[in-house]
Amino acid sequence: METREFVWTRRHVWSLGVLCLAQVLDSVDVTIVNVALPAIQNDLGFSAAALSWVINAYMVVFGGFLLLGGRLGDLYGHRRVLLGGVALFTAASAAAGFAQSEWALVAARAVQGMGAAFIAPMTLALIALIFPEGPPRNRAFAVWGAATGAASTVGLIAGGLFADGPGWRWIFFVNLPVGLLLLVAGRLLGDGEQPARTSRGFDLLGALTSTAGVGLLAYAVLQTDVNGWSSPRTLVLLGVAAALLAWFVLQEARIAREPLVALRLFGNRSLLGANIIQALRGAAMFAVFYFATLYMQRVLGYSALVTGLAYVPLTVILIAASALGPRLVRRFGTRLVIAGAALVTALGLALFTRLSPDGTLLADVMPPLLVVGLGLGVIVVPLTTAALTGVPPSSSGVASSLLNVSAQLGGALGLAVLSAVAVGASADGPVGSATALVAGYRLGFGVAAGLMAVVVVIALVVLHNRREGS
Repeated sequence: METREFVWTRRHVWSLGVLCLAQVLDSVDVTIVNVALPAIQNDLGFSAAALSWVINAYMVVFGGFLLLGGRLGDLYGHRRVLLGGVALFTAASAAAGFAQSEWALVAARAVQGMGAAFIAPMTLALIALIFPEGPPRNRAFAVWGAATGAASTVGLIAGGLFADGPGWRWIFFVNLPVGLLLLVAGRLLGDGEQPARTSRGFDLLGALTSTAGVGLLAYAVLQTDVNGWSSPRTLVLLGVAAALLAWFVLQEARIAREPLVALRLFGNRSLLGANIIQALRGAAMFAVFYFATLYMQRVLGYSALVTGLAYVPLTVILIAASALGPRLVRRFGTRLVIAGAALVTALGLALFTRLSPDGTLLADVMPPLLVVGLGLGVIVVPLTTAALTGVPPSSSGVASSLLNVSAQLGGALGLAVLSAVAVGASADGPVGSATALVAGYRLGFGVAAGLMAVVVVIALVVLHNRREGS
């Protein structure tokens, strides 16, 4: 319902700025580490297999603790959990910067992931609670989406600058002043976001099984590049993860008095459809950064820093497209805007299938990158709106967590599948040649385009075409 009486105040602007900065702190850390991995390996003596855990430790714990973080916010206050997550993340960043061994850095990264799992869902939940449905909330989501999109590219550029300059440890030390600023500024968000509750019960078994199940699933998927999908190790891990998640569903549906996730939420078609779409969108977005980065570095021969700078135009169009999203929703409704944005994204991914071994940045990479950026940017606001529309305030933290879980697991699972597909296609050509690599990248982008075509269908069939004020 449109809220005509809502007036933006300095307090609202300040609150939105704090929440966007918290999201940036989380999002930057996903990409800033990537380009510094060679320097980390040389300094701490990581093996090639162990080096991946500088990334994986963060992703596994982040994915595993998201639902728990969302539920804690609903129970004990979203601002309180947000600040707790920031404090944990900041302390872990200091530990990572001072790490003198492999295990110390991996452990610090895991704790960073836990802190991030408490930050990410709280930023969305607080926006949904501070800003009423309609134009105010959509504008806030647009700013949040622009900050999130910009953060990924900022991370790539900053990682290259620090790795080539003062050293890789500064990719973690830079989090300290930002975290301290958030701890001070975040106290001004107020306590009004705490929903009234008649019970403060907590489903400990549900929290443990969901965290273990999601974390183990993420771990199993991320290890397929080493063990393969059909290896006994992978199959056992996937089986145990499936069993834990099945027990979690039973626990929430039949046993728990205070469920971690009220399964009735999935009766909301909008929330269910938005989460499926978010998972497929995550797979496509991970594919863009992964394959485009490899193409620019391994085929075109660009350095890590130049590759990061090449994403600056993508950041600009993501920000502009995020601002365009609310206007399109007012005119066409969430369902049509999501379907249209997904179609544009699919077309951009399809353009990537024209990559060639002797291509150029301006002719082969930039045009499809900008088209994909337009689609992914426009979809942010209507998708977030669809996921949180009709969700009661007492469940906003969990609903926000579900959207993050969908993006995280969809991205990890989708990238593992797309990477395996690309490697298989590359194996048909000369090993390590540009021709073989490009063949794999083309197929990976083609499958990703197919996933976004599926999003078009889901949006049109499942979602309601909600307009602002309707």
